[in-house]
Amino acid sequence: MKIELNDDQLKIIRRALSDAIEKHIGVSEAQGAFLNNIDNGMNMKKAKEQFEIDNRKEWEYLMYVEKNPLYLLYDYLFNR
Repeated sequence: MKIELNDDQLKIIRRALSDAIEKHIGVSEAQGAFLNNIDNGMNMKKAKEQFEIDNRKEWEYLMYVEKNPLYLLYDYLFNR
């Protein structure tokens, strides 16, 4: 099946999937670690760099090991 969507429709789908992921997961481990790093005095630049690493690992786990359908669909549609 081939579906063509305009930019506005894709924005709606991206937001809906993002909201569904956030509702399903809540605060992710990567987000919690980011906040903890800031609270423990890590500067913002380093905290963001570490978040990117942690978040990428978390996404890979949820996609390739757990095979979470929300993450798989988001990745498929938006080439994360």
